[in-house]
Amino acid sequence: MQSVEGRSAIIMATEDSNKRRRVIAGNENSSGLRKIYDLTIEPLTYVADFLPLPSRAMFAAALVNGKGGLSTENNQKIAGNACETLDFGDIEKDLAAKLSDDDVDAILRCVDAVNKLKILRLTNCVNMSGAGLEPLRGSEIIEIIDFTLVGAKADQYLHPDPPRAHLDPPISCERI
Repeated sequence: MQSVEGRSAIIMATEDSNKRRRVIAGNENSSGLRKIYDLTIEPLTYVADFLPLPSRAMFAAALVNGKGGLSTENNQKIAGNACETLDFGDIEKDLAAKLSDDDVDAILRCVDAVNKLKILRLTNCVNMSGAGLEPLRGSEIIEIIDFTLVGAKADQYLHPDPPRAHLDPPISCERI
């Protein structure tokens, strides 16, 4: 008898859960999903305060590029005002390697780089051609643009030669 009662409780909990989903869904927008754009600027800036500058700028750029994006003023609030140095070495290497020129362009626009940025380090940004630096055109503030592909403390060799001690002797025409 207990197993039947247990099953009844599970069925009732499932029905309650489905009812809650329907009630919540009734409060959502037409696509059925809540969007981050529906939030006021305060919680977004609060969350951004915990991120390093490049991540804050990417967060702001993502909000601009999405449908229903935030205003330029709000994006600059999210990106922050203290952006004299933007170092992509402060984010994960894999993420920096995926950034394109369009991504860097959007990030530089969000931080108002032409008027604020003094040092730009493109550490690990290997997927760029340079077109994403357009927002810096005409900047009288920029002092350094570092195109180094690896971090300051990392090994400077991208593909070091393997040690030769364990390799077989080279193949030659004389031995064949």
